[in-house]
Amino acid sequence: MDQLKLKLQEYYQRYRQLDQRVKPGKEEVGDMENDILSQFGLPASKRFVQILHDFVNHAQVNDHLLEYVSKKLRSAARTYLLSPVMSDIELLNHARDQKRSAYDLLPELGYPTHEYAIFMIAELLYRRNMASIDVLDELRKAQQHDSWNELLLLSKISNYTANELYTKMKKHGLRFLDDFIQFSRRQDASKAPAKRATPAEVGYKPNYSTISKMQVEDIVFDEHGVPCLYGKIRSGNRYTRLSIGMEFSELNQVLMSSGEMGVEISNFIKKKLNAPGAEKSLVIDIRTEFGKMLKLENCFLEVYKPQHREGQEWIEDKENFYFVEKILTKKEFDKRSKEVETKEKIQECLEIIGGSYVAYQRLRRLGITDEEAKLRAGLQDELLFKLSTYLHKLKD
Repeated sequence: MDQLKLKLQEYYQRYRQLDQRVKPGKEEVGDMENDILSQFGLPASKRFVQILHDFVNHAQVNDHLLEYVSKKLRSAARTYLLSPVMSDIELLNHARDQKRSAYDLLPELGYPTHEYAIFMIAELLYRRNMASIDVLDELRKAQQHDSWNELLLLSKISNYTANELYTKMKKHGLRFLDDFIQFSRRQDASKAPAKRATPAEVGYKPNYSTISKMQVEDIVFDEHGVPCLYGKIRSGNRYTRLSIGMEFSELNQVLMSSGEMGVEISNFIKKKLNAPGAEKSLVIDIRTEFGKMLKLENCFLEVYKPQHREGQEWIEDKENFYFVEKILTKKEFDKRSKEVETKEKIQECLEIIGGSYVAYQRLRRLGITDEEAKLRAGLQDELLFKLSTYLHKLKD
């Protein structure tokens, strides 16, 4: 088997091993795609990368498939390399007329498919009809100073104009930096999920429970970047698996209460989410990344299962999935527990006092004097007798 087929086979195996939700080796696979395509003189544009993606979607690899994809790449290279030579300006103008994908155009121009570069093509060139020479000039400046990662980092900073990176980018002569950051924030705002409706807003009354000492195995972010904890809690002699959905601020609160490991995980998550080209969907395997599970021992989660309507009734979901209602520190939980215990004791006392009135009535029916009946029932105090009377009436 020749060198190309060996590379294709390795690429197939590496790609198929990737977790489709996370793709932890995505960068490595991307390098392999560049390497394979460069052997044919092809840029890593979307249309050529798609040939490789179609290849790995086959159920199994064999010599016939390897030969087929090799021929397809050679044919694509022949067409691409024999096409009329165009200057960068001509290529940009032609792409605007054809509304070609920025993911096709940028690699052919020799620029990365970075958010800033995509903004220059899709928004400024295509939508705002900016002059091709101005777009090309901006791309060249960003490439010359290798500003791509710094541009993305700056777009995540709230007060970005006061940051030293902003001054640095302006010195590089990047003209559309402010436009890019404002555009990115408008896009993020439009994609942000609506705040989760509370049970009261939906129309049901949840059954609250408290979860503590949870062992967290995975932290998962969905396509909106909303986090969920996956793990287990001990129930008697066995463990019960469950998942808990929460807001990002709540996740941060949970992690900050979990000591050094929690802080380490929090920093790791921020780094992952802010990395260039980071996907919104993300799975963090705590044991793999940090050598052990995260134990939530210093916070207590007040949670509830979501409910759905069946006819006129609200039915609690069967799956062990919960939403967080409130996060309590150990001190807050102990205080609440004492309050609950005290209220229960008070309720017991009130029930005894209310029941004493029944004893008082029984004694009176037996012909015992009022004063003696109150004494025997333990209600000789006038205020206590009144309280017992009212409690008895409430019970009736």
